[in-house]
Amino acid sequence: MNICIIGAGNIGTYLAAYISMKKDCKVWIHTSKPHLFKDELTLIEEEKNLEHKVKLHCVTDSLEEGVKDADYILITHPSFLIEKTIEEISNYVKPNAVIGLIPGFGGKEYFAEKLTKKGCIFFGTQRVPSIIRLEKYGECVVLKEKNPFMKISAIPSKYTEKVCSEMTDLIDIPCEPVKNYLAITLSPSNPLMHPSRLYELFEDYKHGETVYKRSPLFYEEWGDGASKMLLDLDEELGQVFESLNENNDFDEKSIEKIKIRFETEEPSVLSNKIRTAPGFKGIGSPIVACEGGYIPELSSRYFIEDIEFGLCIIKSFAELCKVETPKLDEVIVWSQKLLNKEYLLDNQLKGRDSKKLLIPQNRGINTKQQLIDFYKSL
Repeated sequence: MNICIIGAGNIGTYLAAYISMKKDCKVWIHTSKPHLFKDELTLIEEEKNLEHKVKLHCVTDSLEEGVKDADYILITHPSFLIEKTIEEISNYVKPNAVIGLIPGFGGKEYFAEKLTKKGCIFFGTQRVPSIIRLEKYGECVVLKEKNPFMKISAIPSKYTEKVCSEMTDLIDIPCEPVKNYLAITLSPSNPLMHPSRLYELFEDYKHGETVYKRSPLFYEEWGDGASKMLLDLDEELGQVFESLNENNDFDEKSIEKIKIRFETEEPSVLSNKIRTAPGFKGIGSPIVACEGGYIPELSSRYFIEDIEFGLCIIKSFAELCKVETPKLDEVIVWSQKLLNKEYLLDNQLKGRDSKKLLIPQNRGINTKQQLIDFYKSL
């Protein structure tokens, strides 16, 4: 099987290295910096104390070369690059190719038709497959902890079982089918977890004034404030889904919930579980050194990806469902001041930057029923 991985960050490098060890799999990886790749990648499986030396079939900066013969194309780019990436690869992919977005939330389903019209299968994952850290670009990647499972939904949905079976074989993680892509879009993982912690860390930050004395660990120093916000956001997200599912159009069991995933509704218990999770050890915060200390790294994917392509999309669903989201609004208003953006105005997505968001309202979906019909049609 020919596999192309697009994106050579944490997830992409890991997938390329891991799948390359599979018999009868040839792996291409697309990167803008192929000259930084060594002849062999080092893959370290931290849990098993194993180290593998892996040779990829091809490292290329040409999307055409990477995807033209690919049976599977796995895209790990950040959400703001997805439209451009899909537009370009659609010129070269072969019919029946399977194109996966890892992870699949962030409005990526709005670009699926570009590929399905060419006879391709599109899919997205609810979360990333594992906790991974790139130790050195193009040289070494560390698998810190494999997730016990990964949920997948395909477009058209009739191919979900097929994709789950094949992806399970490729990554050796049980891939569970999700009946409707809505469960991918409303994932509470990064879009809720990261902003909750960012708010706890930097709520008091003021440009040009605040300097922090130290750089905290993101998860191992997670506090109850972040847990309380995370549970509140999880509750509001649940209310949005309940509104969309008032006629039982969607499978409630496929919607992931923080309180169920961590088996608690108590902030202190949640904090302890996050602080002590083996895969979260040693992960720093999005923060950079400056004169006298540290300031938040506002260009970090934690800010851009999870606010614009996470919270704002959830907010757009809430508006169509007429669901009040005071905690969601609180975090978006705080973050947009930090990022010099204006998404919310009077707690509605009508600020000056809202027209640039990848939300259903900007894709011609303007009522709750239209939103329901869109997801039922996938």
